[in-house]
Amino acid sequence: MKKAFTLLELVFVIVIIGILSVVIMPRVNSNGERDAAVQLLSHITYTQHLAMIDDKFDSTNATWFRNRWQIRFNGNQYSVVSNNNTVFAKDTMNSGNDFSNIDLNAKFSTTVALSGSCLNETIISFDHLGRPIVGDLSATTSAYTAGQPIQSACIITLTNGTANVVINIERETGYTHII
Repeated sequence: MKKAFTLLELVFVIVIIGILSVVIMPRVNSNGERDAAVQLLSHITYTQHLAMIDDKFDSTNATWFRNRWQIRFNGNQYSVVSNNNTVFAKDTMNSGNDFSNIDLNAKFSTTVALSGSCLNETIISFDHLGRPIVGDLSATTSAYTAGQPIQSACIITLTNGTANVVINIERETGYTHII
């Protein structure tokens, strides 16, 4: 009697190799700055979402606009905060941890640079319609100070020294996407 593999056994082996390749290949092709960009993009969109569903308008508070949801950059770190930097957004997918001091360089070996309407700015806020506003709100005296609603796209560049990924926040709509 001749010993050989049956067709069914060969099919099972091919299926198992296919499943393993699907699981292993994404990890082999990991792209730190791209992963960092996707995370940051998600958090910017989340900040905009919070601003639209949690309108901070209060007719009894003359400085209500200082409580808007915003993403604050500090070098390669950022936080999602509100209420004049006293309330941090919660990460419901990660045991309710705060979105505070998220370090892209430590996690993805990626640095952050802001340009366009965000040049020389470290804070991006959103109003109740999701429109992006730049600058520190703690010193402003009105809801919309001249120059604060962004006039052109806000560009955030993430780099690991060899490759760049660019995030673009459009003016007026706040549409955020990777270029």
